[in-house]
Amino acid sequence: MVSSGLKSGLFMGFGAGLVVVGAVMVVYWPPLFMSQLQRMMVLSPTSMSFEIWRETPIPMYLECFMFNISNVDDILAGKNVSLQVTQMGPYVFRETHSKVNLSWNDNSTITYYNQRFWYYEPELSNGSLSDEITTINPIIATVAYTMRNERMIIKIPVDVFLRLYHSNMFLTANVSSWLFDGIDDPVLDIASQFPNLPMEIPYDKFGWFYERNGSVEFDGSFIMSTGAADFSQLGNIQKWRYSTRTPFRGECGEVKGSTGELWAPEMGQPEVYIFASDICTYMILAKDSDVTIEGIDGVQYAANDSVFDNGHRYPHTACYCDEVRDSSCLPPGALNVSVCRFGAPAFVSMPHFLHADPYYPSKIDGLDPKEEYKFRLSLEMFTGMPLSVAAQLQINLLVRHVSGISLNNQLPDPDTLVPMFWFRQEMQTTPEYAAMARYALRLRYWVPYALYALSVIGVALLIVGVTVLIRRLLKSPETTPILEESSSQENQ
Repeated sequence: MVSSGLKSGLFMGFGAGLVVVGAVMVVYWPPLFMSQLQRMMVLSPTSMSFEIWRETPIPMYLECFMFNISNVDDILAGKNVSLQVTQMGPYVFRETHSKVNLSWNDNSTITYYNQRFWYYEPELSNGSLSDEITTINPIIATVAYTMRNERMIIKIPVDVFLRLYHSNMFLTANVSSWLFDGIDDPVLDIASQFPNLPMEIPYDKFGWFYERNGSVEFDGSFIMSTGAADFSQLGNIQKWRYSTRTPFRGECGEVKGSTGELWAPEMGQPEVYIFASDICTYMILAKDSDVTIEGIDGVQYAANDSVFDNGHRYPHTACYCDEVRDSSCLPPGALNVSVCRFGAPAFVSMPHFLHADPYYPSKIDGLDPKEEYKFRLSLEMFTGMPLSVAAQLQINLLVRHVSGISLNNQLPDPDTLVPMFWFRQEMQTTPEYAAMARYALRLRYWVPYALYALSVIGVALLIVGVTVLIRRLLKSPETTPILEESSSQENQ
């Protein structure tokens, strides 16, 4: 039978040990958790995040919505009508991403190229790739925009040349040709034979994604922080096409932000930066709302009216226009990306001109902007895990009347930003990856509670041990009180 003294010692020893371990671990658990999270997330050939980043395992889809101009006959008849468009689609493609040509650098960065493939998903689409779309001929609009400041003696022969091959400024082709297959145009074939033209002709066909499917070089090279030197910089792009600058001036031309696939833990900051190589700049998404996806709480960041503002409401965006603001600096809500699209009069906006100046939609019939068209990103704050992405942008062509090039001047309004198509690049975390995040969050939240419980148990054991000790002091081993035993010995 265990003596009361041994019981007391065991209870107090174990109790003190549990209290000390629990208290110490409660203090040190947060940094221990962050240290373990860093080991998992810092990009290295052996880290857990590497394979997920290199080959995106979560299903991604590209949805393309085309705008068909439905009143071409009225426009060509010279009627003073607004441009009428009808949205067609979506035409859905499954998208895969692979990081290739990897080079690990000594300054805790990695150089890579992003190779993307798209596979048409007819069962998810509304329509067929053979659907015919009629809209503005981008070749004519680009030639006119490029020649807008040339002398009349140059512009008139160009107009004659264009009319040799085109009777009007509209073009009809199927969806497949508009997107990936490309459209043949004799103007491109002939112009490519003259190397000294004032415009660059990069392709033999026109298509919004022509020669992009499976291309390694199209998106350009990226140099990204691995997070090893500074964990807060994990996933941030340091250089694009081996430069820290893009064609835009001032801070608008800085290369910064994440491409959206890899994030350091985001502790609730009011905004995040996404670098988008397609538009040669970054986007700032503001904190929008709290969300719950697959049982995981997160924060949604979304585009607001500061995106594509170009200095009208937000002074820091003025660098998206030339320093001397002229007629080329359009109202807010559309970003001029001609400098990174071979001089084409391409402008990017939110779908259906959401949050854009009323100047744009007032010229177009058939638009229906909705808040759900916002560019959105949802993150789990403590792991930086992307929960969902809805990257939504609209491509528009500026059709502005140019004296001397009459073929380009057939729209009733002399200054129209024509919506061509918009796309939604969508991804949402799967139950499998959500389970991984929940496991990490349980460790973060439940372990401290377990340590507190451990400390409480330790205190309880200490109390039991002290109680046993007091009882032992008050009683002899033969259950005779100690004071009574002492008095008996004195009488003898």
